[in-house]
Amino acid sequence: MSGDTDYTVTGGAHGIAADFDDMDATGSHIRQAGWDAGETALATHSFLVDPNLLSSGLLSPGTLATFEKNLVTTLDGGDGLSANAVRMTGTGTFMQARAKAYAATDASLEHVEDIRQYAQGVAFLGGTVTGVTIPVTAATLYAQGFFDDPQKWMVEHPDLLEEIVASAPGALDMLLPGYGYPFDTADAAGLLAALYDQEAGPLTASDPQVTELSADLGAAFVKLDAYAETVDGFGVEMVGEPPHQSYNIYLPGTKVFDGPLPAGPLSPDALEESDTVQNLGTNFAGVNGASNAYEQSVLAALAELGVPPGAPINLMGHSQGGIIAARLAQKMTDPASGYPQYNVTSVVTAGSPVDGIDLPDDVHMLSLVNEYDVVPRLDGEHYDDHSNHTTIVTEVQEDSVEANHSMTNVYVPMAQDIAAMSGTPDADPAVVDALSQLDGFFGPGASLTYDFVMSRP
Repeated sequence: MSGDTDYTVTGGAHGIAADFDDMDATGSHIRQAGWDAGETALATHSFLVDPNLLSSGLLSPGTLATFEKNLVTTLDGGDGLSANAVRMTGTGTFMQARAKAYAATDASLEHVEDIRQYAQGVAFLGGTVTGVTIPVTAATLYAQGFFDDPQKWMVEHPDLLEEIVASAPGALDMLLPGYGYPFDTADAAGLLAALYDQEAGPLTASDPQVTELSADLGAAFVKLDAYAETVDGFGVEMVGEPPHQSYNIYLPGTKVFDGPLPAGPLSPDALEESDTVQNLGTNFAGVNGASNAYEQSVLAALAELGVPPGAPINLMGHSQGGIIAARLAQKMTDPASGYPQYNVTSVVTAGSPVDGIDLPDDVHMLSLVNEYDVVPRLDGEHYDDHSNHTTIVTEVQEDSVEANHSMTNVYVPMAQDIAAMSGTPDADPAVVDALSQLDGFFGPGASLTYDFVMSRP
């Protein structure tokens, strides 16, 4: 990948949702200014009947009349303060109403799309659906060669794979009629996650190492890639000197694609559950939002290091690590979650299905995605457009699921390109704004890094 690689940006400070937010905020300011002007006009009217003014007017009735006339014109004339107050209040109210209407229309369209995808799942398994466009059918898959080479089909049609995942709730309801509630993708993942052990065992910590602080996002991704060489390993990096420290947390992805069955003579090896924390069951738990050993281990590491609740935290993850990063950010900033609360300010993901995970407005998420990487599609959600979630998309086609998802060959070079381009005069403002959310986590100097290894009980 080179510095002139094309990319597209969705969401963030320059996205549609941010425009709605800005429109609503601007309308609120204009409306408030109108109210303030109206209150000023109302208060100023009192001068017209001020006793001191009226009594002094006896000395010069003409001057009093002129003053009263000019003040009434200034306050109540066509271009007076009162009229402008009414106009500003009306304009601000209109802008806020229009912003909310646009947002409601978007939400309605998303709901219609959810219904269409649900119906597609029903139709895929032979259910009867009328009036709904069904882009993915068994006949479509056969014609496109899915049954001949599934991997080739997936990397060539990632958008259709996303459609299949999104339509899974309808298919599950056909397979399990009367189960008791309508499925969504997270529900389905939760059913599978429940088959796996989600409890964490002891956590092993290395001695602290003085390392060079990542200069930018590209350098940070090189460090994240290094953790991919470990099994059940992750890292916590302290930035700065006490009491003004911030923390980078490096969370790599899945290591084992295992089954949910206990080991034994009757269990095929492919269906046996491993002792690895970074396994398939953790993926299901992450998509569902259920507690899991990966999350528990990160929380244990923060407690062991004595991370202060107010210290800024940046969570970075590839694949499964990105899901865990987003879920931790969601729970560690929500007192109702029951999780210990920390000051998570940013999340960075690479090749992770996180578009269905909503974060508080003051937590910004930056997602790097390869259009031909199937993993970010596995939540059935398209690229998110929220003012606090920026998605940068590139196109790298290496003709295999693993190669298109590679941290080393796809996402590290992509991060390096983005970091380099952000410093040029013609840099995309949306990218510059997204990277600015990471100020304080990267730069020159040294840092103190702890490596951790997770385990099962």
